[in-house]
Amino acid sequence: MTFPLFLQILTVLLPQVFSDHMVLQQGRSVPVWGEAAPKEQIVVSLLPEAGGAPVASVKVRADGQGAWSAELPAGQADGKAYVLQVRGKKETLRFSDVVFGEVWLCSGQSNMAYEMRRSWQAPPRRGEDLATAELSAPANPSIRVYLSGSRPARRGEPARDAWKIADGESLAPVSAAGYFFAKQLQAELGVPVGLISASVGGSAIAQWLPGGNLGSRMVEPLMPYALAGFLWYQGETDLAQRNDHYLEDEQQLVAFWREGFCTPGAPFYSVLLAPHTYSDRMHRQSMVTAEALPLFWQTQLRSEQTVPGSAAICISDLVDNLEDIHPSYKWTVGERLARTALALHYGREGSEWSGPRAESLRAEARPDGAGQRLVVRFSHCGEGLAGRSNSVEPRSTARLKWFEIAGADGIWHAALADIVGTDEVAVSHPDVPAPKAVRFAWRETAQPNLFNSAGLPAYPFILTLR
Repeated sequence: MTFPLFLQILTVLLPQVFSDHMVLQQGRSVPVWGEAAPKEQIVVSLLPEAGGAPVASVKVRADGQGAWSAELPAGQADGKAYVLQVRGKKETLRFSDVVFGEVWLCSGQSNMAYEMRRSWQAPPRRGEDLATAELSAPANPSIRVYLSGSRPARRGEPARDAWKIADGESLAPVSAAGYFFAKQLQAELGVPVGLISASVGGSAIAQWLPGGNLGSRMVEPLMPYALAGFLWYQGETDLAQRNDHYLEDEQQLVAFWREGFCTPGAPFYSVLLAPHTYSDRMHRQSMVTAEALPLFWQTQLRSEQTVPGSAAICISDLVDNLEDIHPSYKWTVGERLARTALALHYGREGSEWSGPRAESLRAEARPDGAGQRLVVRFSHCGEGLAGRSNSVEPRSTARLKWFEIAGADGIWHAALADIVGTDEVAVSHPDVPAPKAVRFAWRETAQPNLFNSAGLPAYPFILTLR
């Protein structure tokens, strides 16, 4: 067993993820591991920071190569600070201001790596730049952040990565989507939240798999640190490279992380890529078509059926500039991920977490008697479907966009689509009297206007009559 990222104090070594201000996952036994002299006895203890007897203490002995591991019993977020103490034969390490709470790993490529301090480069056209505003807010000791691999240290060097309390300085290089997830989660649960940020711009999913350079450098050294779940915002590179086995890669990634962190059922929440002109990237040298993104969305959504405990959020409404692959409003991305976690993992009721999803399709006679129309029934409608309007039309009567319909000839036509109930949309075209299929948002630039009562956008889909 090797530990490439270590803090060294004399002969007792621990991974850098153990530091002052760390968050320990509540409700789970706490793995602590490291290196020492071969056969050396190690005592791992959790002590009240205010003083007193240890809350828990475990004795272990290093093996013949000096590797050792211990497990402290599960604790609960109780508002108290602790000291994690690791004592060898001659040396003692003490990490202070340790709290119990919820720990999440966020990973991916540039849209997850998108830093809090970067928001000023492409300020949102709608509303306040919440990321920039957050950097001037007071420190929040209930949120702690850890940047994995941001400043890798060699064995024997002083620790350079460490847990930090959220403030303007520590948050500046942190994932904006990840931070706003943690902020929402902390506000709703009322317990400390620890965010481990491990993302690299332009990275392909293969680089995060077992043996990949990023997985080996940024994630494996953290294993098996106790955590609650994973957030994943990645895929732009794989879409551009036409990775036809992305679904299998994602399944392997989830299995790798769940096994490595000893969390077999840990939730895995991802982000559907935002609308973007992928077919026009790199001065028209792109090798993908305008339908590559909708097809990739379907691949991303299939993971929900093949990976238990996974879910994907839709962000088709969060783009100001279709030519910018890094959409604004990362605070909304984080908030939607938090909605998902609160509903699916923490069992919070009363708030819709998903946008409308097409569930079934039927044909019926058109009201004018000129052929048939297709009616799509949706789930996740909240109190009802709604079409976002422009400044002229009332919200409730806005004509829906980005619906297409096809007959037996397979030719797609831009369709007329209207909400006809709390959970149904009727779709028709005067030149398609016998429609057989309907699709929605089937274009890389699609920014539809169908939402539920919670303000969440409908998911792309394609359905055919059976």
